[in-house]
Amino acid sequence: MKFIRLREMNDWEGELWNFWLQLDGNEDELAKLESLLAEQRRLGYDLPYHLHLTFPVPEDEIDALVEVAEDYGGYYPRDMKVTGKFTCPDEIGEEGDALYKGGIFRYFK
Repeated sequence: MKFIRLREMNDWEGELWNFWLQLDGNEDELAKLESLLAEQRRLGYDLPYHLHLTFPVPEDEIDALVEVAEDYGGYYPRDMKVTGKFTCPDEIGEEGDALYKGGIFRYFK
């Protein structure tokens, strides 16, 4: 299985999180998310989210990252693995608010 990274830079908490999203079986929905993020940028929003669809990473490498992920005692460790079926929302809100503080989790079942 392959994974892609959704990075959230949360300035409010002073934390950076890498959500490693399951790519296999979710390609179309992740492309939809990429389009929604691109549209927000076209509207002039400086989003704290970066989706890296062009660099899939094998599951064993993600498992290793998650195993040694730094935990700053904040909301989340630096690297997290997110598996399951992804259903992209139709809207992500201004500035991607639907993704705020790990909101990506709610769209994976």
